[in-house]
Amino acid sequence: MKPEQIQIAANELLQQINAAPCPANEVINAYTRQRRYIGSKDRHTLTDIVWQTIKQMPTPDWLKNYIPQKELEAMRGESHTILRVNGNREQVQKQLTTQGIKSTLTPLSPLGLVLKKRTNLNIIPEYKNGLVEVQDEGSQLLALATGIKPNESVLDYCAGAGGKSLCFAQMMQNKGKIVAHDISAISLKELQKRANRAKTDIITTTQHPVGVFDHVVVDAPCSGSGTWRRNPDGRLKLTPKQLKDLIKKQSEILNHAKQFVKTGGKLHYMTCSLIAGENIDQMRAFLRKNTNFRLCHHQQWTPATTNTDGFFLATIQKTK
Repeated sequence: MKPEQIQIAANELLQQINAAPCPANEVINAYTRQRRYIGSKDRHTLTDIVWQTIKQMPTPDWLKNYIPQKELEAMRGESHTILRVNGNREQVQKQLTTQGIKSTLTPLSPLGLVLKKRTNLNIIPEYKNGLVEVQDEGSQLLALATGIKPNESVLDYCAGAGGKSLCFAQMMQNKGKIVAHDISAISLKELQKRANRAKTDIITTTQHPVGVFDHVVVDAPCSGSGTWRRNPDGRLKLTPKQLKDLIKKQSEILNHAKQFVKTGGKLHYMTCSLIAGENIDQMRAFLRKNTNFRLCHHQQWTPATTNTDGFFLATIQKTK
């Protein structure tokens, strides 16, 4: 495609993204699928123009009261593909290099690799064999900070497609029990496929968890504000009402998930948000209502301070 044709396509896409209720990446994927004549190089150029244009759009004024300006600025920067290595990462890094896939070690997580450029992971043996999974460095750090150990029991209460469940299985050396719960049967089916690929057999899936566990992980649905470096249109589409509804939903989920924590066990509340109302404020509200839990620690990772996606973790323990 000629440069002017790519710009016309970018303008069309931006109009569709602005009008669509779904995320921008879904609009882009649908657009390019319907236009098979657009080659891979042109697709990359087109996508880059669209993302960079969205990143430069002004942040809605109401959000500036919730997220520090330094974080909003940091999220205008480039995002890289991060892999979590299920094994010896230096060895896997060498294997990838022989295939022309260059990477660097993640500076904070002991499990990650930062890819130098886009790569079709579906065709590489290391991905097919479960040696690598896509997972942001912040998400890896979040999982590691739970302190989950081998031979413990874990309920991943909002598991989705299982990125953190798979990391927990690695941390547990495939010893113990992980029960992955989600309301989406499709997500759980994808999780089981990923678990099989990673050759872990301690993960089971359910939509109806029972019993009590050493660890209950609540990776709550949230604004996703910590991931706006990768999904910049979320910054433009989030509304005050949506945020209010999410905070209410998080409270409801926590109130239900607490029943699965054994006495002496821990509940790990986490989000990919930078908004205090979804994070520490949510945790404080829970502790005021549930005096049989105590705060162990909490931590925030952010684009500006750790150069990762934004994540929050609070670990609380059930005392009686």
